Amino acid sequence: FIEGESLEEIVKRRGALPEHEAISYIKQVANALDYLHQHSINHLDVKPANIMIRRDDNKAVLIDFGVSKQYDDQGEQTSTTPVGISHGYAPMEQYKQGGVSTFSPQTDIYALGATLYKLVTGNTPPQAMDVLDEGLPSLLSSVSSSVAEVIKKAMQPRKVDRPSNINQFIDLLKNIYQNSSFESTSKQDIEETRILSNINLMSEA
Repeated sequence: FIEGESLEEIVKRRGALPEHEAISYIKQVANALDYLHQHSINHLDVKPANIMIRRDDNKAVLIDFGVSKQYDDQGEQTSTTPVGISHGYAPMEQYKQGGVSTFSPQTDIYALGATLYKLVTGNTPPQAMDVLDEGLPSLLSSVSSSVAEVIKKAMQPRKVDRPSNINQFIDLLKNIYQNSSFESTSKQDIEETRILSNINLMSEA
């Protein structure tokens, strides 16, 4: 019912997105996850295919709660529904029996970091077992060190090494904007987009 296209479709059509655009979408999804986590819900399937970008306002909408879990006041799951796995976006604990039986914001944070990886590289992230054995592959030279650092922190194989809650992840995103090189690159991307848009309008006229 959402008019637009998923981030998966956008990356397939356009390739890697400019960092400022990718971060904007990720920040919106992080805010949605913050709301879910405040109600002890894990989405458990965050990935570009499950993030729709509305055509009318370019806002990100998190969809598909088919494998989500809600947890009680003690952090224990309230259902025993099977856990879905999206390779490249699911962390190690989702592969283990009972790995997400207790409330864990870090599980969604891993998937959100993996989604950012996809947006800024155009490539599907390696599976969690490969990350555990070999670490993350070197990111493309076009990815800034500050963005790469956020991805690495979010995609740590061990939950304890990731940001412990979504607000810590959001703080990492805020730190990116304090990096002058990122800001200048973002402004350059915006200016290039504006120029191209003007050129298109002139050619149509």
